Amino acid sequence: MINRQLHSLLKIKSKFVDKNAIFSIFNAPILSLLIKSFLLILFLFSVSCNQFKVSKEEVIARVGSVYLYRTDLEKELDLFINKDDSILNTRNFIDQWARNQIILQQAKINLNLEEIESLDALIDQYKIDLYSNTYKQTVLNKSIDTIISVQELDSFLIQNQSIFKLNSPLYQVRYIQLPHDNVDVNEIKRSFQRFNTEDVYFLDSLSFQFTNHILVDSVWINKSNLLSEISFLNQENLNKYIKKSQFFEIEDSLGVYLFFVKNHLMKGDIPPNEVLSPTIKNIILNQRKLKFNKQFEKDILHDAIKSKTYEIY
Repeated sequence: MINRQLHSLLKIKSKFVDKNAIFSIFNAPILSLLIKSFLLILFLFSVSCNQFKVSKEEVIARVGSVYLYRTDLEKELDLFINKDDSILNTRNFIDQWARNQIILQQAKINLNLEEIESLDALIDQYKIDLYSNTYKQTVLNKSIDTIISVQELDSFLIQNQSIFKLNSPLYQVRYIQLPHDNVDVNEIKRSFQRFNTEDVYFLDSLSFQFTNHILVDSVWINKSNLLSEISFLNQENLNKYIKKSQFFEIEDSLGVYLFFVKNHLMKGDIPPNEVLSPTIKNIILNQRKLKFNKQFEKDILHDAIKSKTYEIY
């Protein structure tokens, strides 16, 4: 009906159209009724949707206008071991959630605007950093070469020998402490000195008889660990027993000690590759990561400019 009236007005052959006549149509009772009906339907639809939304999830707790739903709680339930544990931890989780929300809401009320804006800026920056670093790490893990050749390790060591000089001695030793009454002492002593593959198995099989022992002489240990592990050694007698490829048998009131120094390095010596390899690998990998990150940030900016994703006005 409204359309027909508009159409008839516009068809009038006149140089001027009566605007008041046109706008009077929109004040017609039927239009008012239609608008009111439309708004009522829209309101009822909105309310019904909200009711459906609320009823869809069961509310567990409320602090102010913030709700804790069962789905939020169910994410934590799998971590609880048994029924009693579940009940206790469920209540603790709800109370902790409430405390956090109460403090948060009180903070927003009581902190001044400048403090809130400063915290919001920190939160925004943390979010950016968290997403960016996670993404860069994901790309890095897929892209970076983690294999480091022996030649690369040797080359790095040769070029940087001065920074790898020892600040304190290192030792390769083997050691056994036995009770005085051990019945296998002679066989143990013989295997300890010879120390071939069979001897290592034999000694390891009897290790439950030893008061203390070090049977892996390929591992380098520092001075402090040596003194703490081997009870008869101390600062005064250390030089007496640190003799390369020399066997010692010592006895005191606590037992019998078998001791052998396979190798040792003094302060200022360059450690062997097996000692330095983990450190050098970490240095080389960190250098690759720094180089990758620098190039990645440069490329991503260049690509954004090229694709017009990033523009400066």
